[in-house]
Amino acid sequence: MRVLIPIDGSECSKAAVDYIKERPWNKEDTFLLVHVVEPIPVDIGIAYIPAAYTPDDGAAFTQSEALLKVVQGDLSSVFGNKIETKVIAGPAKAEIVDLAQEWKADLIVMGSHGRKGFNRLLLGSVTEDVMKSAPCSVTVVKSAHHSKSV
Repeated sequence: MRVLIPIDGSECSKAAVDYIKERPWNKEDTFLLVHVVEPIPVDIGIAYIPAAYTPDDGAAFTQSEALLKVVQGDLSSVFGNKIETKVIAGPAKAEIVDLAQEWKADLIVMGSHGRKGFNRLLLGSVTEDVMKSAPCSVTVVKSAHHSKSV
């Protein structure tokens, strides 16, 4: 099985990584950690336009690679060298779905921020958009912070 794991550094993505570590996997399963560097809109006074990132935009990509290395090290203690990493730039939903298609992922495991109301309207839900468009199954993991006890 090929498992794609989008990471954004939040508690929600940490919950997804914890889920990956706790779930039983087969020896031949492989994992791809991805961090998407999203363009930041630029205010030009009249409207907002997306800024373009180039692969040599140092700081954002360096921070993303550092984040993925930490998570890769954490997972490597359980899975050895079956974990790849990738940093890509663009809108998160589209990039995750495209990468899942390209890499031929069998499963995407990702966290959910659990936004509601106005925040959800403003910020949207990358997880929900990925679920609707993904070429494979998607497992959504909520952090303990967003879980409700029964």
